[in-house]
Amino acid sequence: MELEKFFFTQEDADFIHEQSLKVLAETGCVFDDAKAIEIFKKNGAKIDGVTVYFTKELVDKALSTVVDSFEIYRPDGTLYSMGRGSKTMCTAGSPPYILDENKFRFAVMDDYVNICKLVQTSDCLDMTHLNLCDVYDIDRNERVYHMMAALLKYTTLPVSITALMTAKEDTGMIASHLIDMVAQFTGVEKGHVLIGCVSPISPLAYIKEALDALYVYCERNQPIQLATCSLPVLTSQASLLGTVIQNNAELLAAITLIQLMKPGLPVFYGNTSTSTNLRKVSMSLGSSETALISLATAKMAKYYHMPFRASGALNDAIDIDYQAGAESALNLMCGTLSDVDLVYFAAGMLSGFNVTSLEKYVVDEQLIKMVKRLYKGIAIDKTKDYTSGIQAVGPRGSFLKGRTPKEYRAEHFVPDIFVKQDYKSWESEGSISVKEKASQVVKQRLADYKAPDISAEQLAIIEKYL
Repeated sequence: MELEKFFFTQEDADFIHEQSLKVLAETGCVFDDAKAIEIFKKNGAKIDGVTVYFTKELVDKALSTVVDSFEIYRPDGTLYSMGRGSKTMCTAGSPPYILDENKFRFAVMDDYVNICKLVQTSDCLDMTHLNLCDVYDIDRNERVYHMMAALLKYTTLPVSITALMTAKEDTGMIASHLIDMVAQFTGVEKGHVLIGCVSPISPLAYIKEALDALYVYCERNQPIQLATCSLPVLTSQASLLGTVIQNNAELLAAITLIQLMKPGLPVFYGNTSTSTNLRKVSMSLGSSETALISLATAKMAKYYHMPFRASGALNDAIDIDYQAGAESALNLMCGTLSDVDLVYFAAGMLSGFNVTSLEKYVVDEQLIKMVKRLYKGIAIDKTKDYTSGIQAVGPRGSFLKGRTPKEYRAEHFVPDIFVKQDYKSWESEGSISVKEKASQVVKQRLADYKAPDISAEQLAIIEKYL
């Protein structure tokens, strides 16, 4: 399914590409580190201080070595395939707050472990993220290792990370240590064991902290997902297309550096730019404009024959309400119905990137399943005579008899948390709201959770952080 084709033509993509090349040739992109500057210089780019100016030939060279799919190891040593419309659903990431019994509080390590358990018991989440939530009861210099230890102990899903510098270590050191940790636990000496995230500072700049991690991912042969995040009027122009063009230029600049360093390294084309709420001078994730940028992302990624990431059930709501559902559905649908390869923030988020809710996780699972069902469409078997069943029942007859038809089981998704009954029936069964039912599901899944088997050798790798 290619929803983006209803909004962007091939000629539109040509124009965005041409405009992006003009930006890179005439305005350039800042790479605030000598190592990157030297790599570009050796490959014939024009350099002015820390600003790199790109030729079409240099960008074309980089794009000639990108790949559209790859395999990554799970912590249990099995392989997971990504790309070519894999629709990988990944967890929430980075929020500092937890919604707990209708109150917001800072997250702690126990919350992190509970999210791990909820993710592991999900039947529709495919990947997890190091920054499931921030943890405020762990030393800032050690938190990422405690988080990774919990991921490896409590889940078996492929891992993605964002390396954040501390007072003791730069992002490159942290990325390298995390790769070591996962590779040793997985028992994989060579191969992809995690996906690293790198983002520019819009407009048109990559700072040393981002580049330090990027170098390590390239040197250690780990896939990278790029994510621009502009705010129109603030860090990109007000025009949506202008924002898309700027973001595309930022992505092409980083793709070029990555492919010069490690030709063929898998890279996800990604754009998390949003609309802007100028009244509050903040991002506006739950908007039609955010969804349109996601569709543009799909178009340009396919234009370059690259896997791409989109943001999932993101919203600006502060509770699990109509606003949260409407905005989450809008964002999740646009990516999924465009053959997305990786959906970040697929479940669990509220108030932009600020709040995690365990109840929102299980409610969003219902949404993921509904969108995936929509993606499948209606089964059409042209060798079958559908009229025979209609004829057998005839006018004013009933199709309800015997066991549940296999077609119903195959084609109809029935949510188990949403209210799907009339008011009187719902009232007679206790008047339980969707949010209350979600809370019950969370408690039951945490109670039923069973940890994956890990060996003594694996435990030795992570136990000092547990």
